[in-house]
Amino acid sequence: MSARRTGEGTAGFSLVEMLVVLAILGLAVGIGAPSLGGIIPSHRINAAAEAIVGEVALLRIEAQRTGRPMSLAFDEETRRFVSARPGAPVLAMPEWRVTVEGGTPGRVEPGEIRFLPDGGSTGARITLSGSGGTRILVVSRATGAVRRAAVAL
Repeated sequence: MSARRTGEGTAGFSLVEMLVVLAILGLAVGIGAPSLGGIIPSHRINAAAEAIVGEVALLRIEAQRTGRPMSLAFDEETRRFVSARPGAPVLAMPEWRVTVEGGTPGRVEPGEIRFLPDGGSTGARITLSGSGGTRILVVSRATGAVRRAAVAL
């Protein structure tokens, strides 16, 4: 595209040149937008998983610091993780299927993970799945640490 000079010395583009540029931009957005649609749900589920990992780490520290067991429980009815740590935020999981497996029946409630003063835990496998994919978090019984499990696509 070339700039045209009018008789008065000002530069500009013709209407046809502007329409061609707009058509190219529209085509680029049309091609790129669907690929962006898959990125946002993936980032959201990653952020939810990382929020759980962060809360688990803080619960482990709090249990060791205070010498009292601490817990993280998923409430199926309200679709939220509730932490026993004072001042902890509620972690809402409205858009994902959440399962919490593990723990010793009788020692913990279904969906609950307990962190012990010695650094251990009752252990669990937390699965988040939805439009952004599946994330699996494994809480170790021995250390209470969280490992992100690889997910086959």
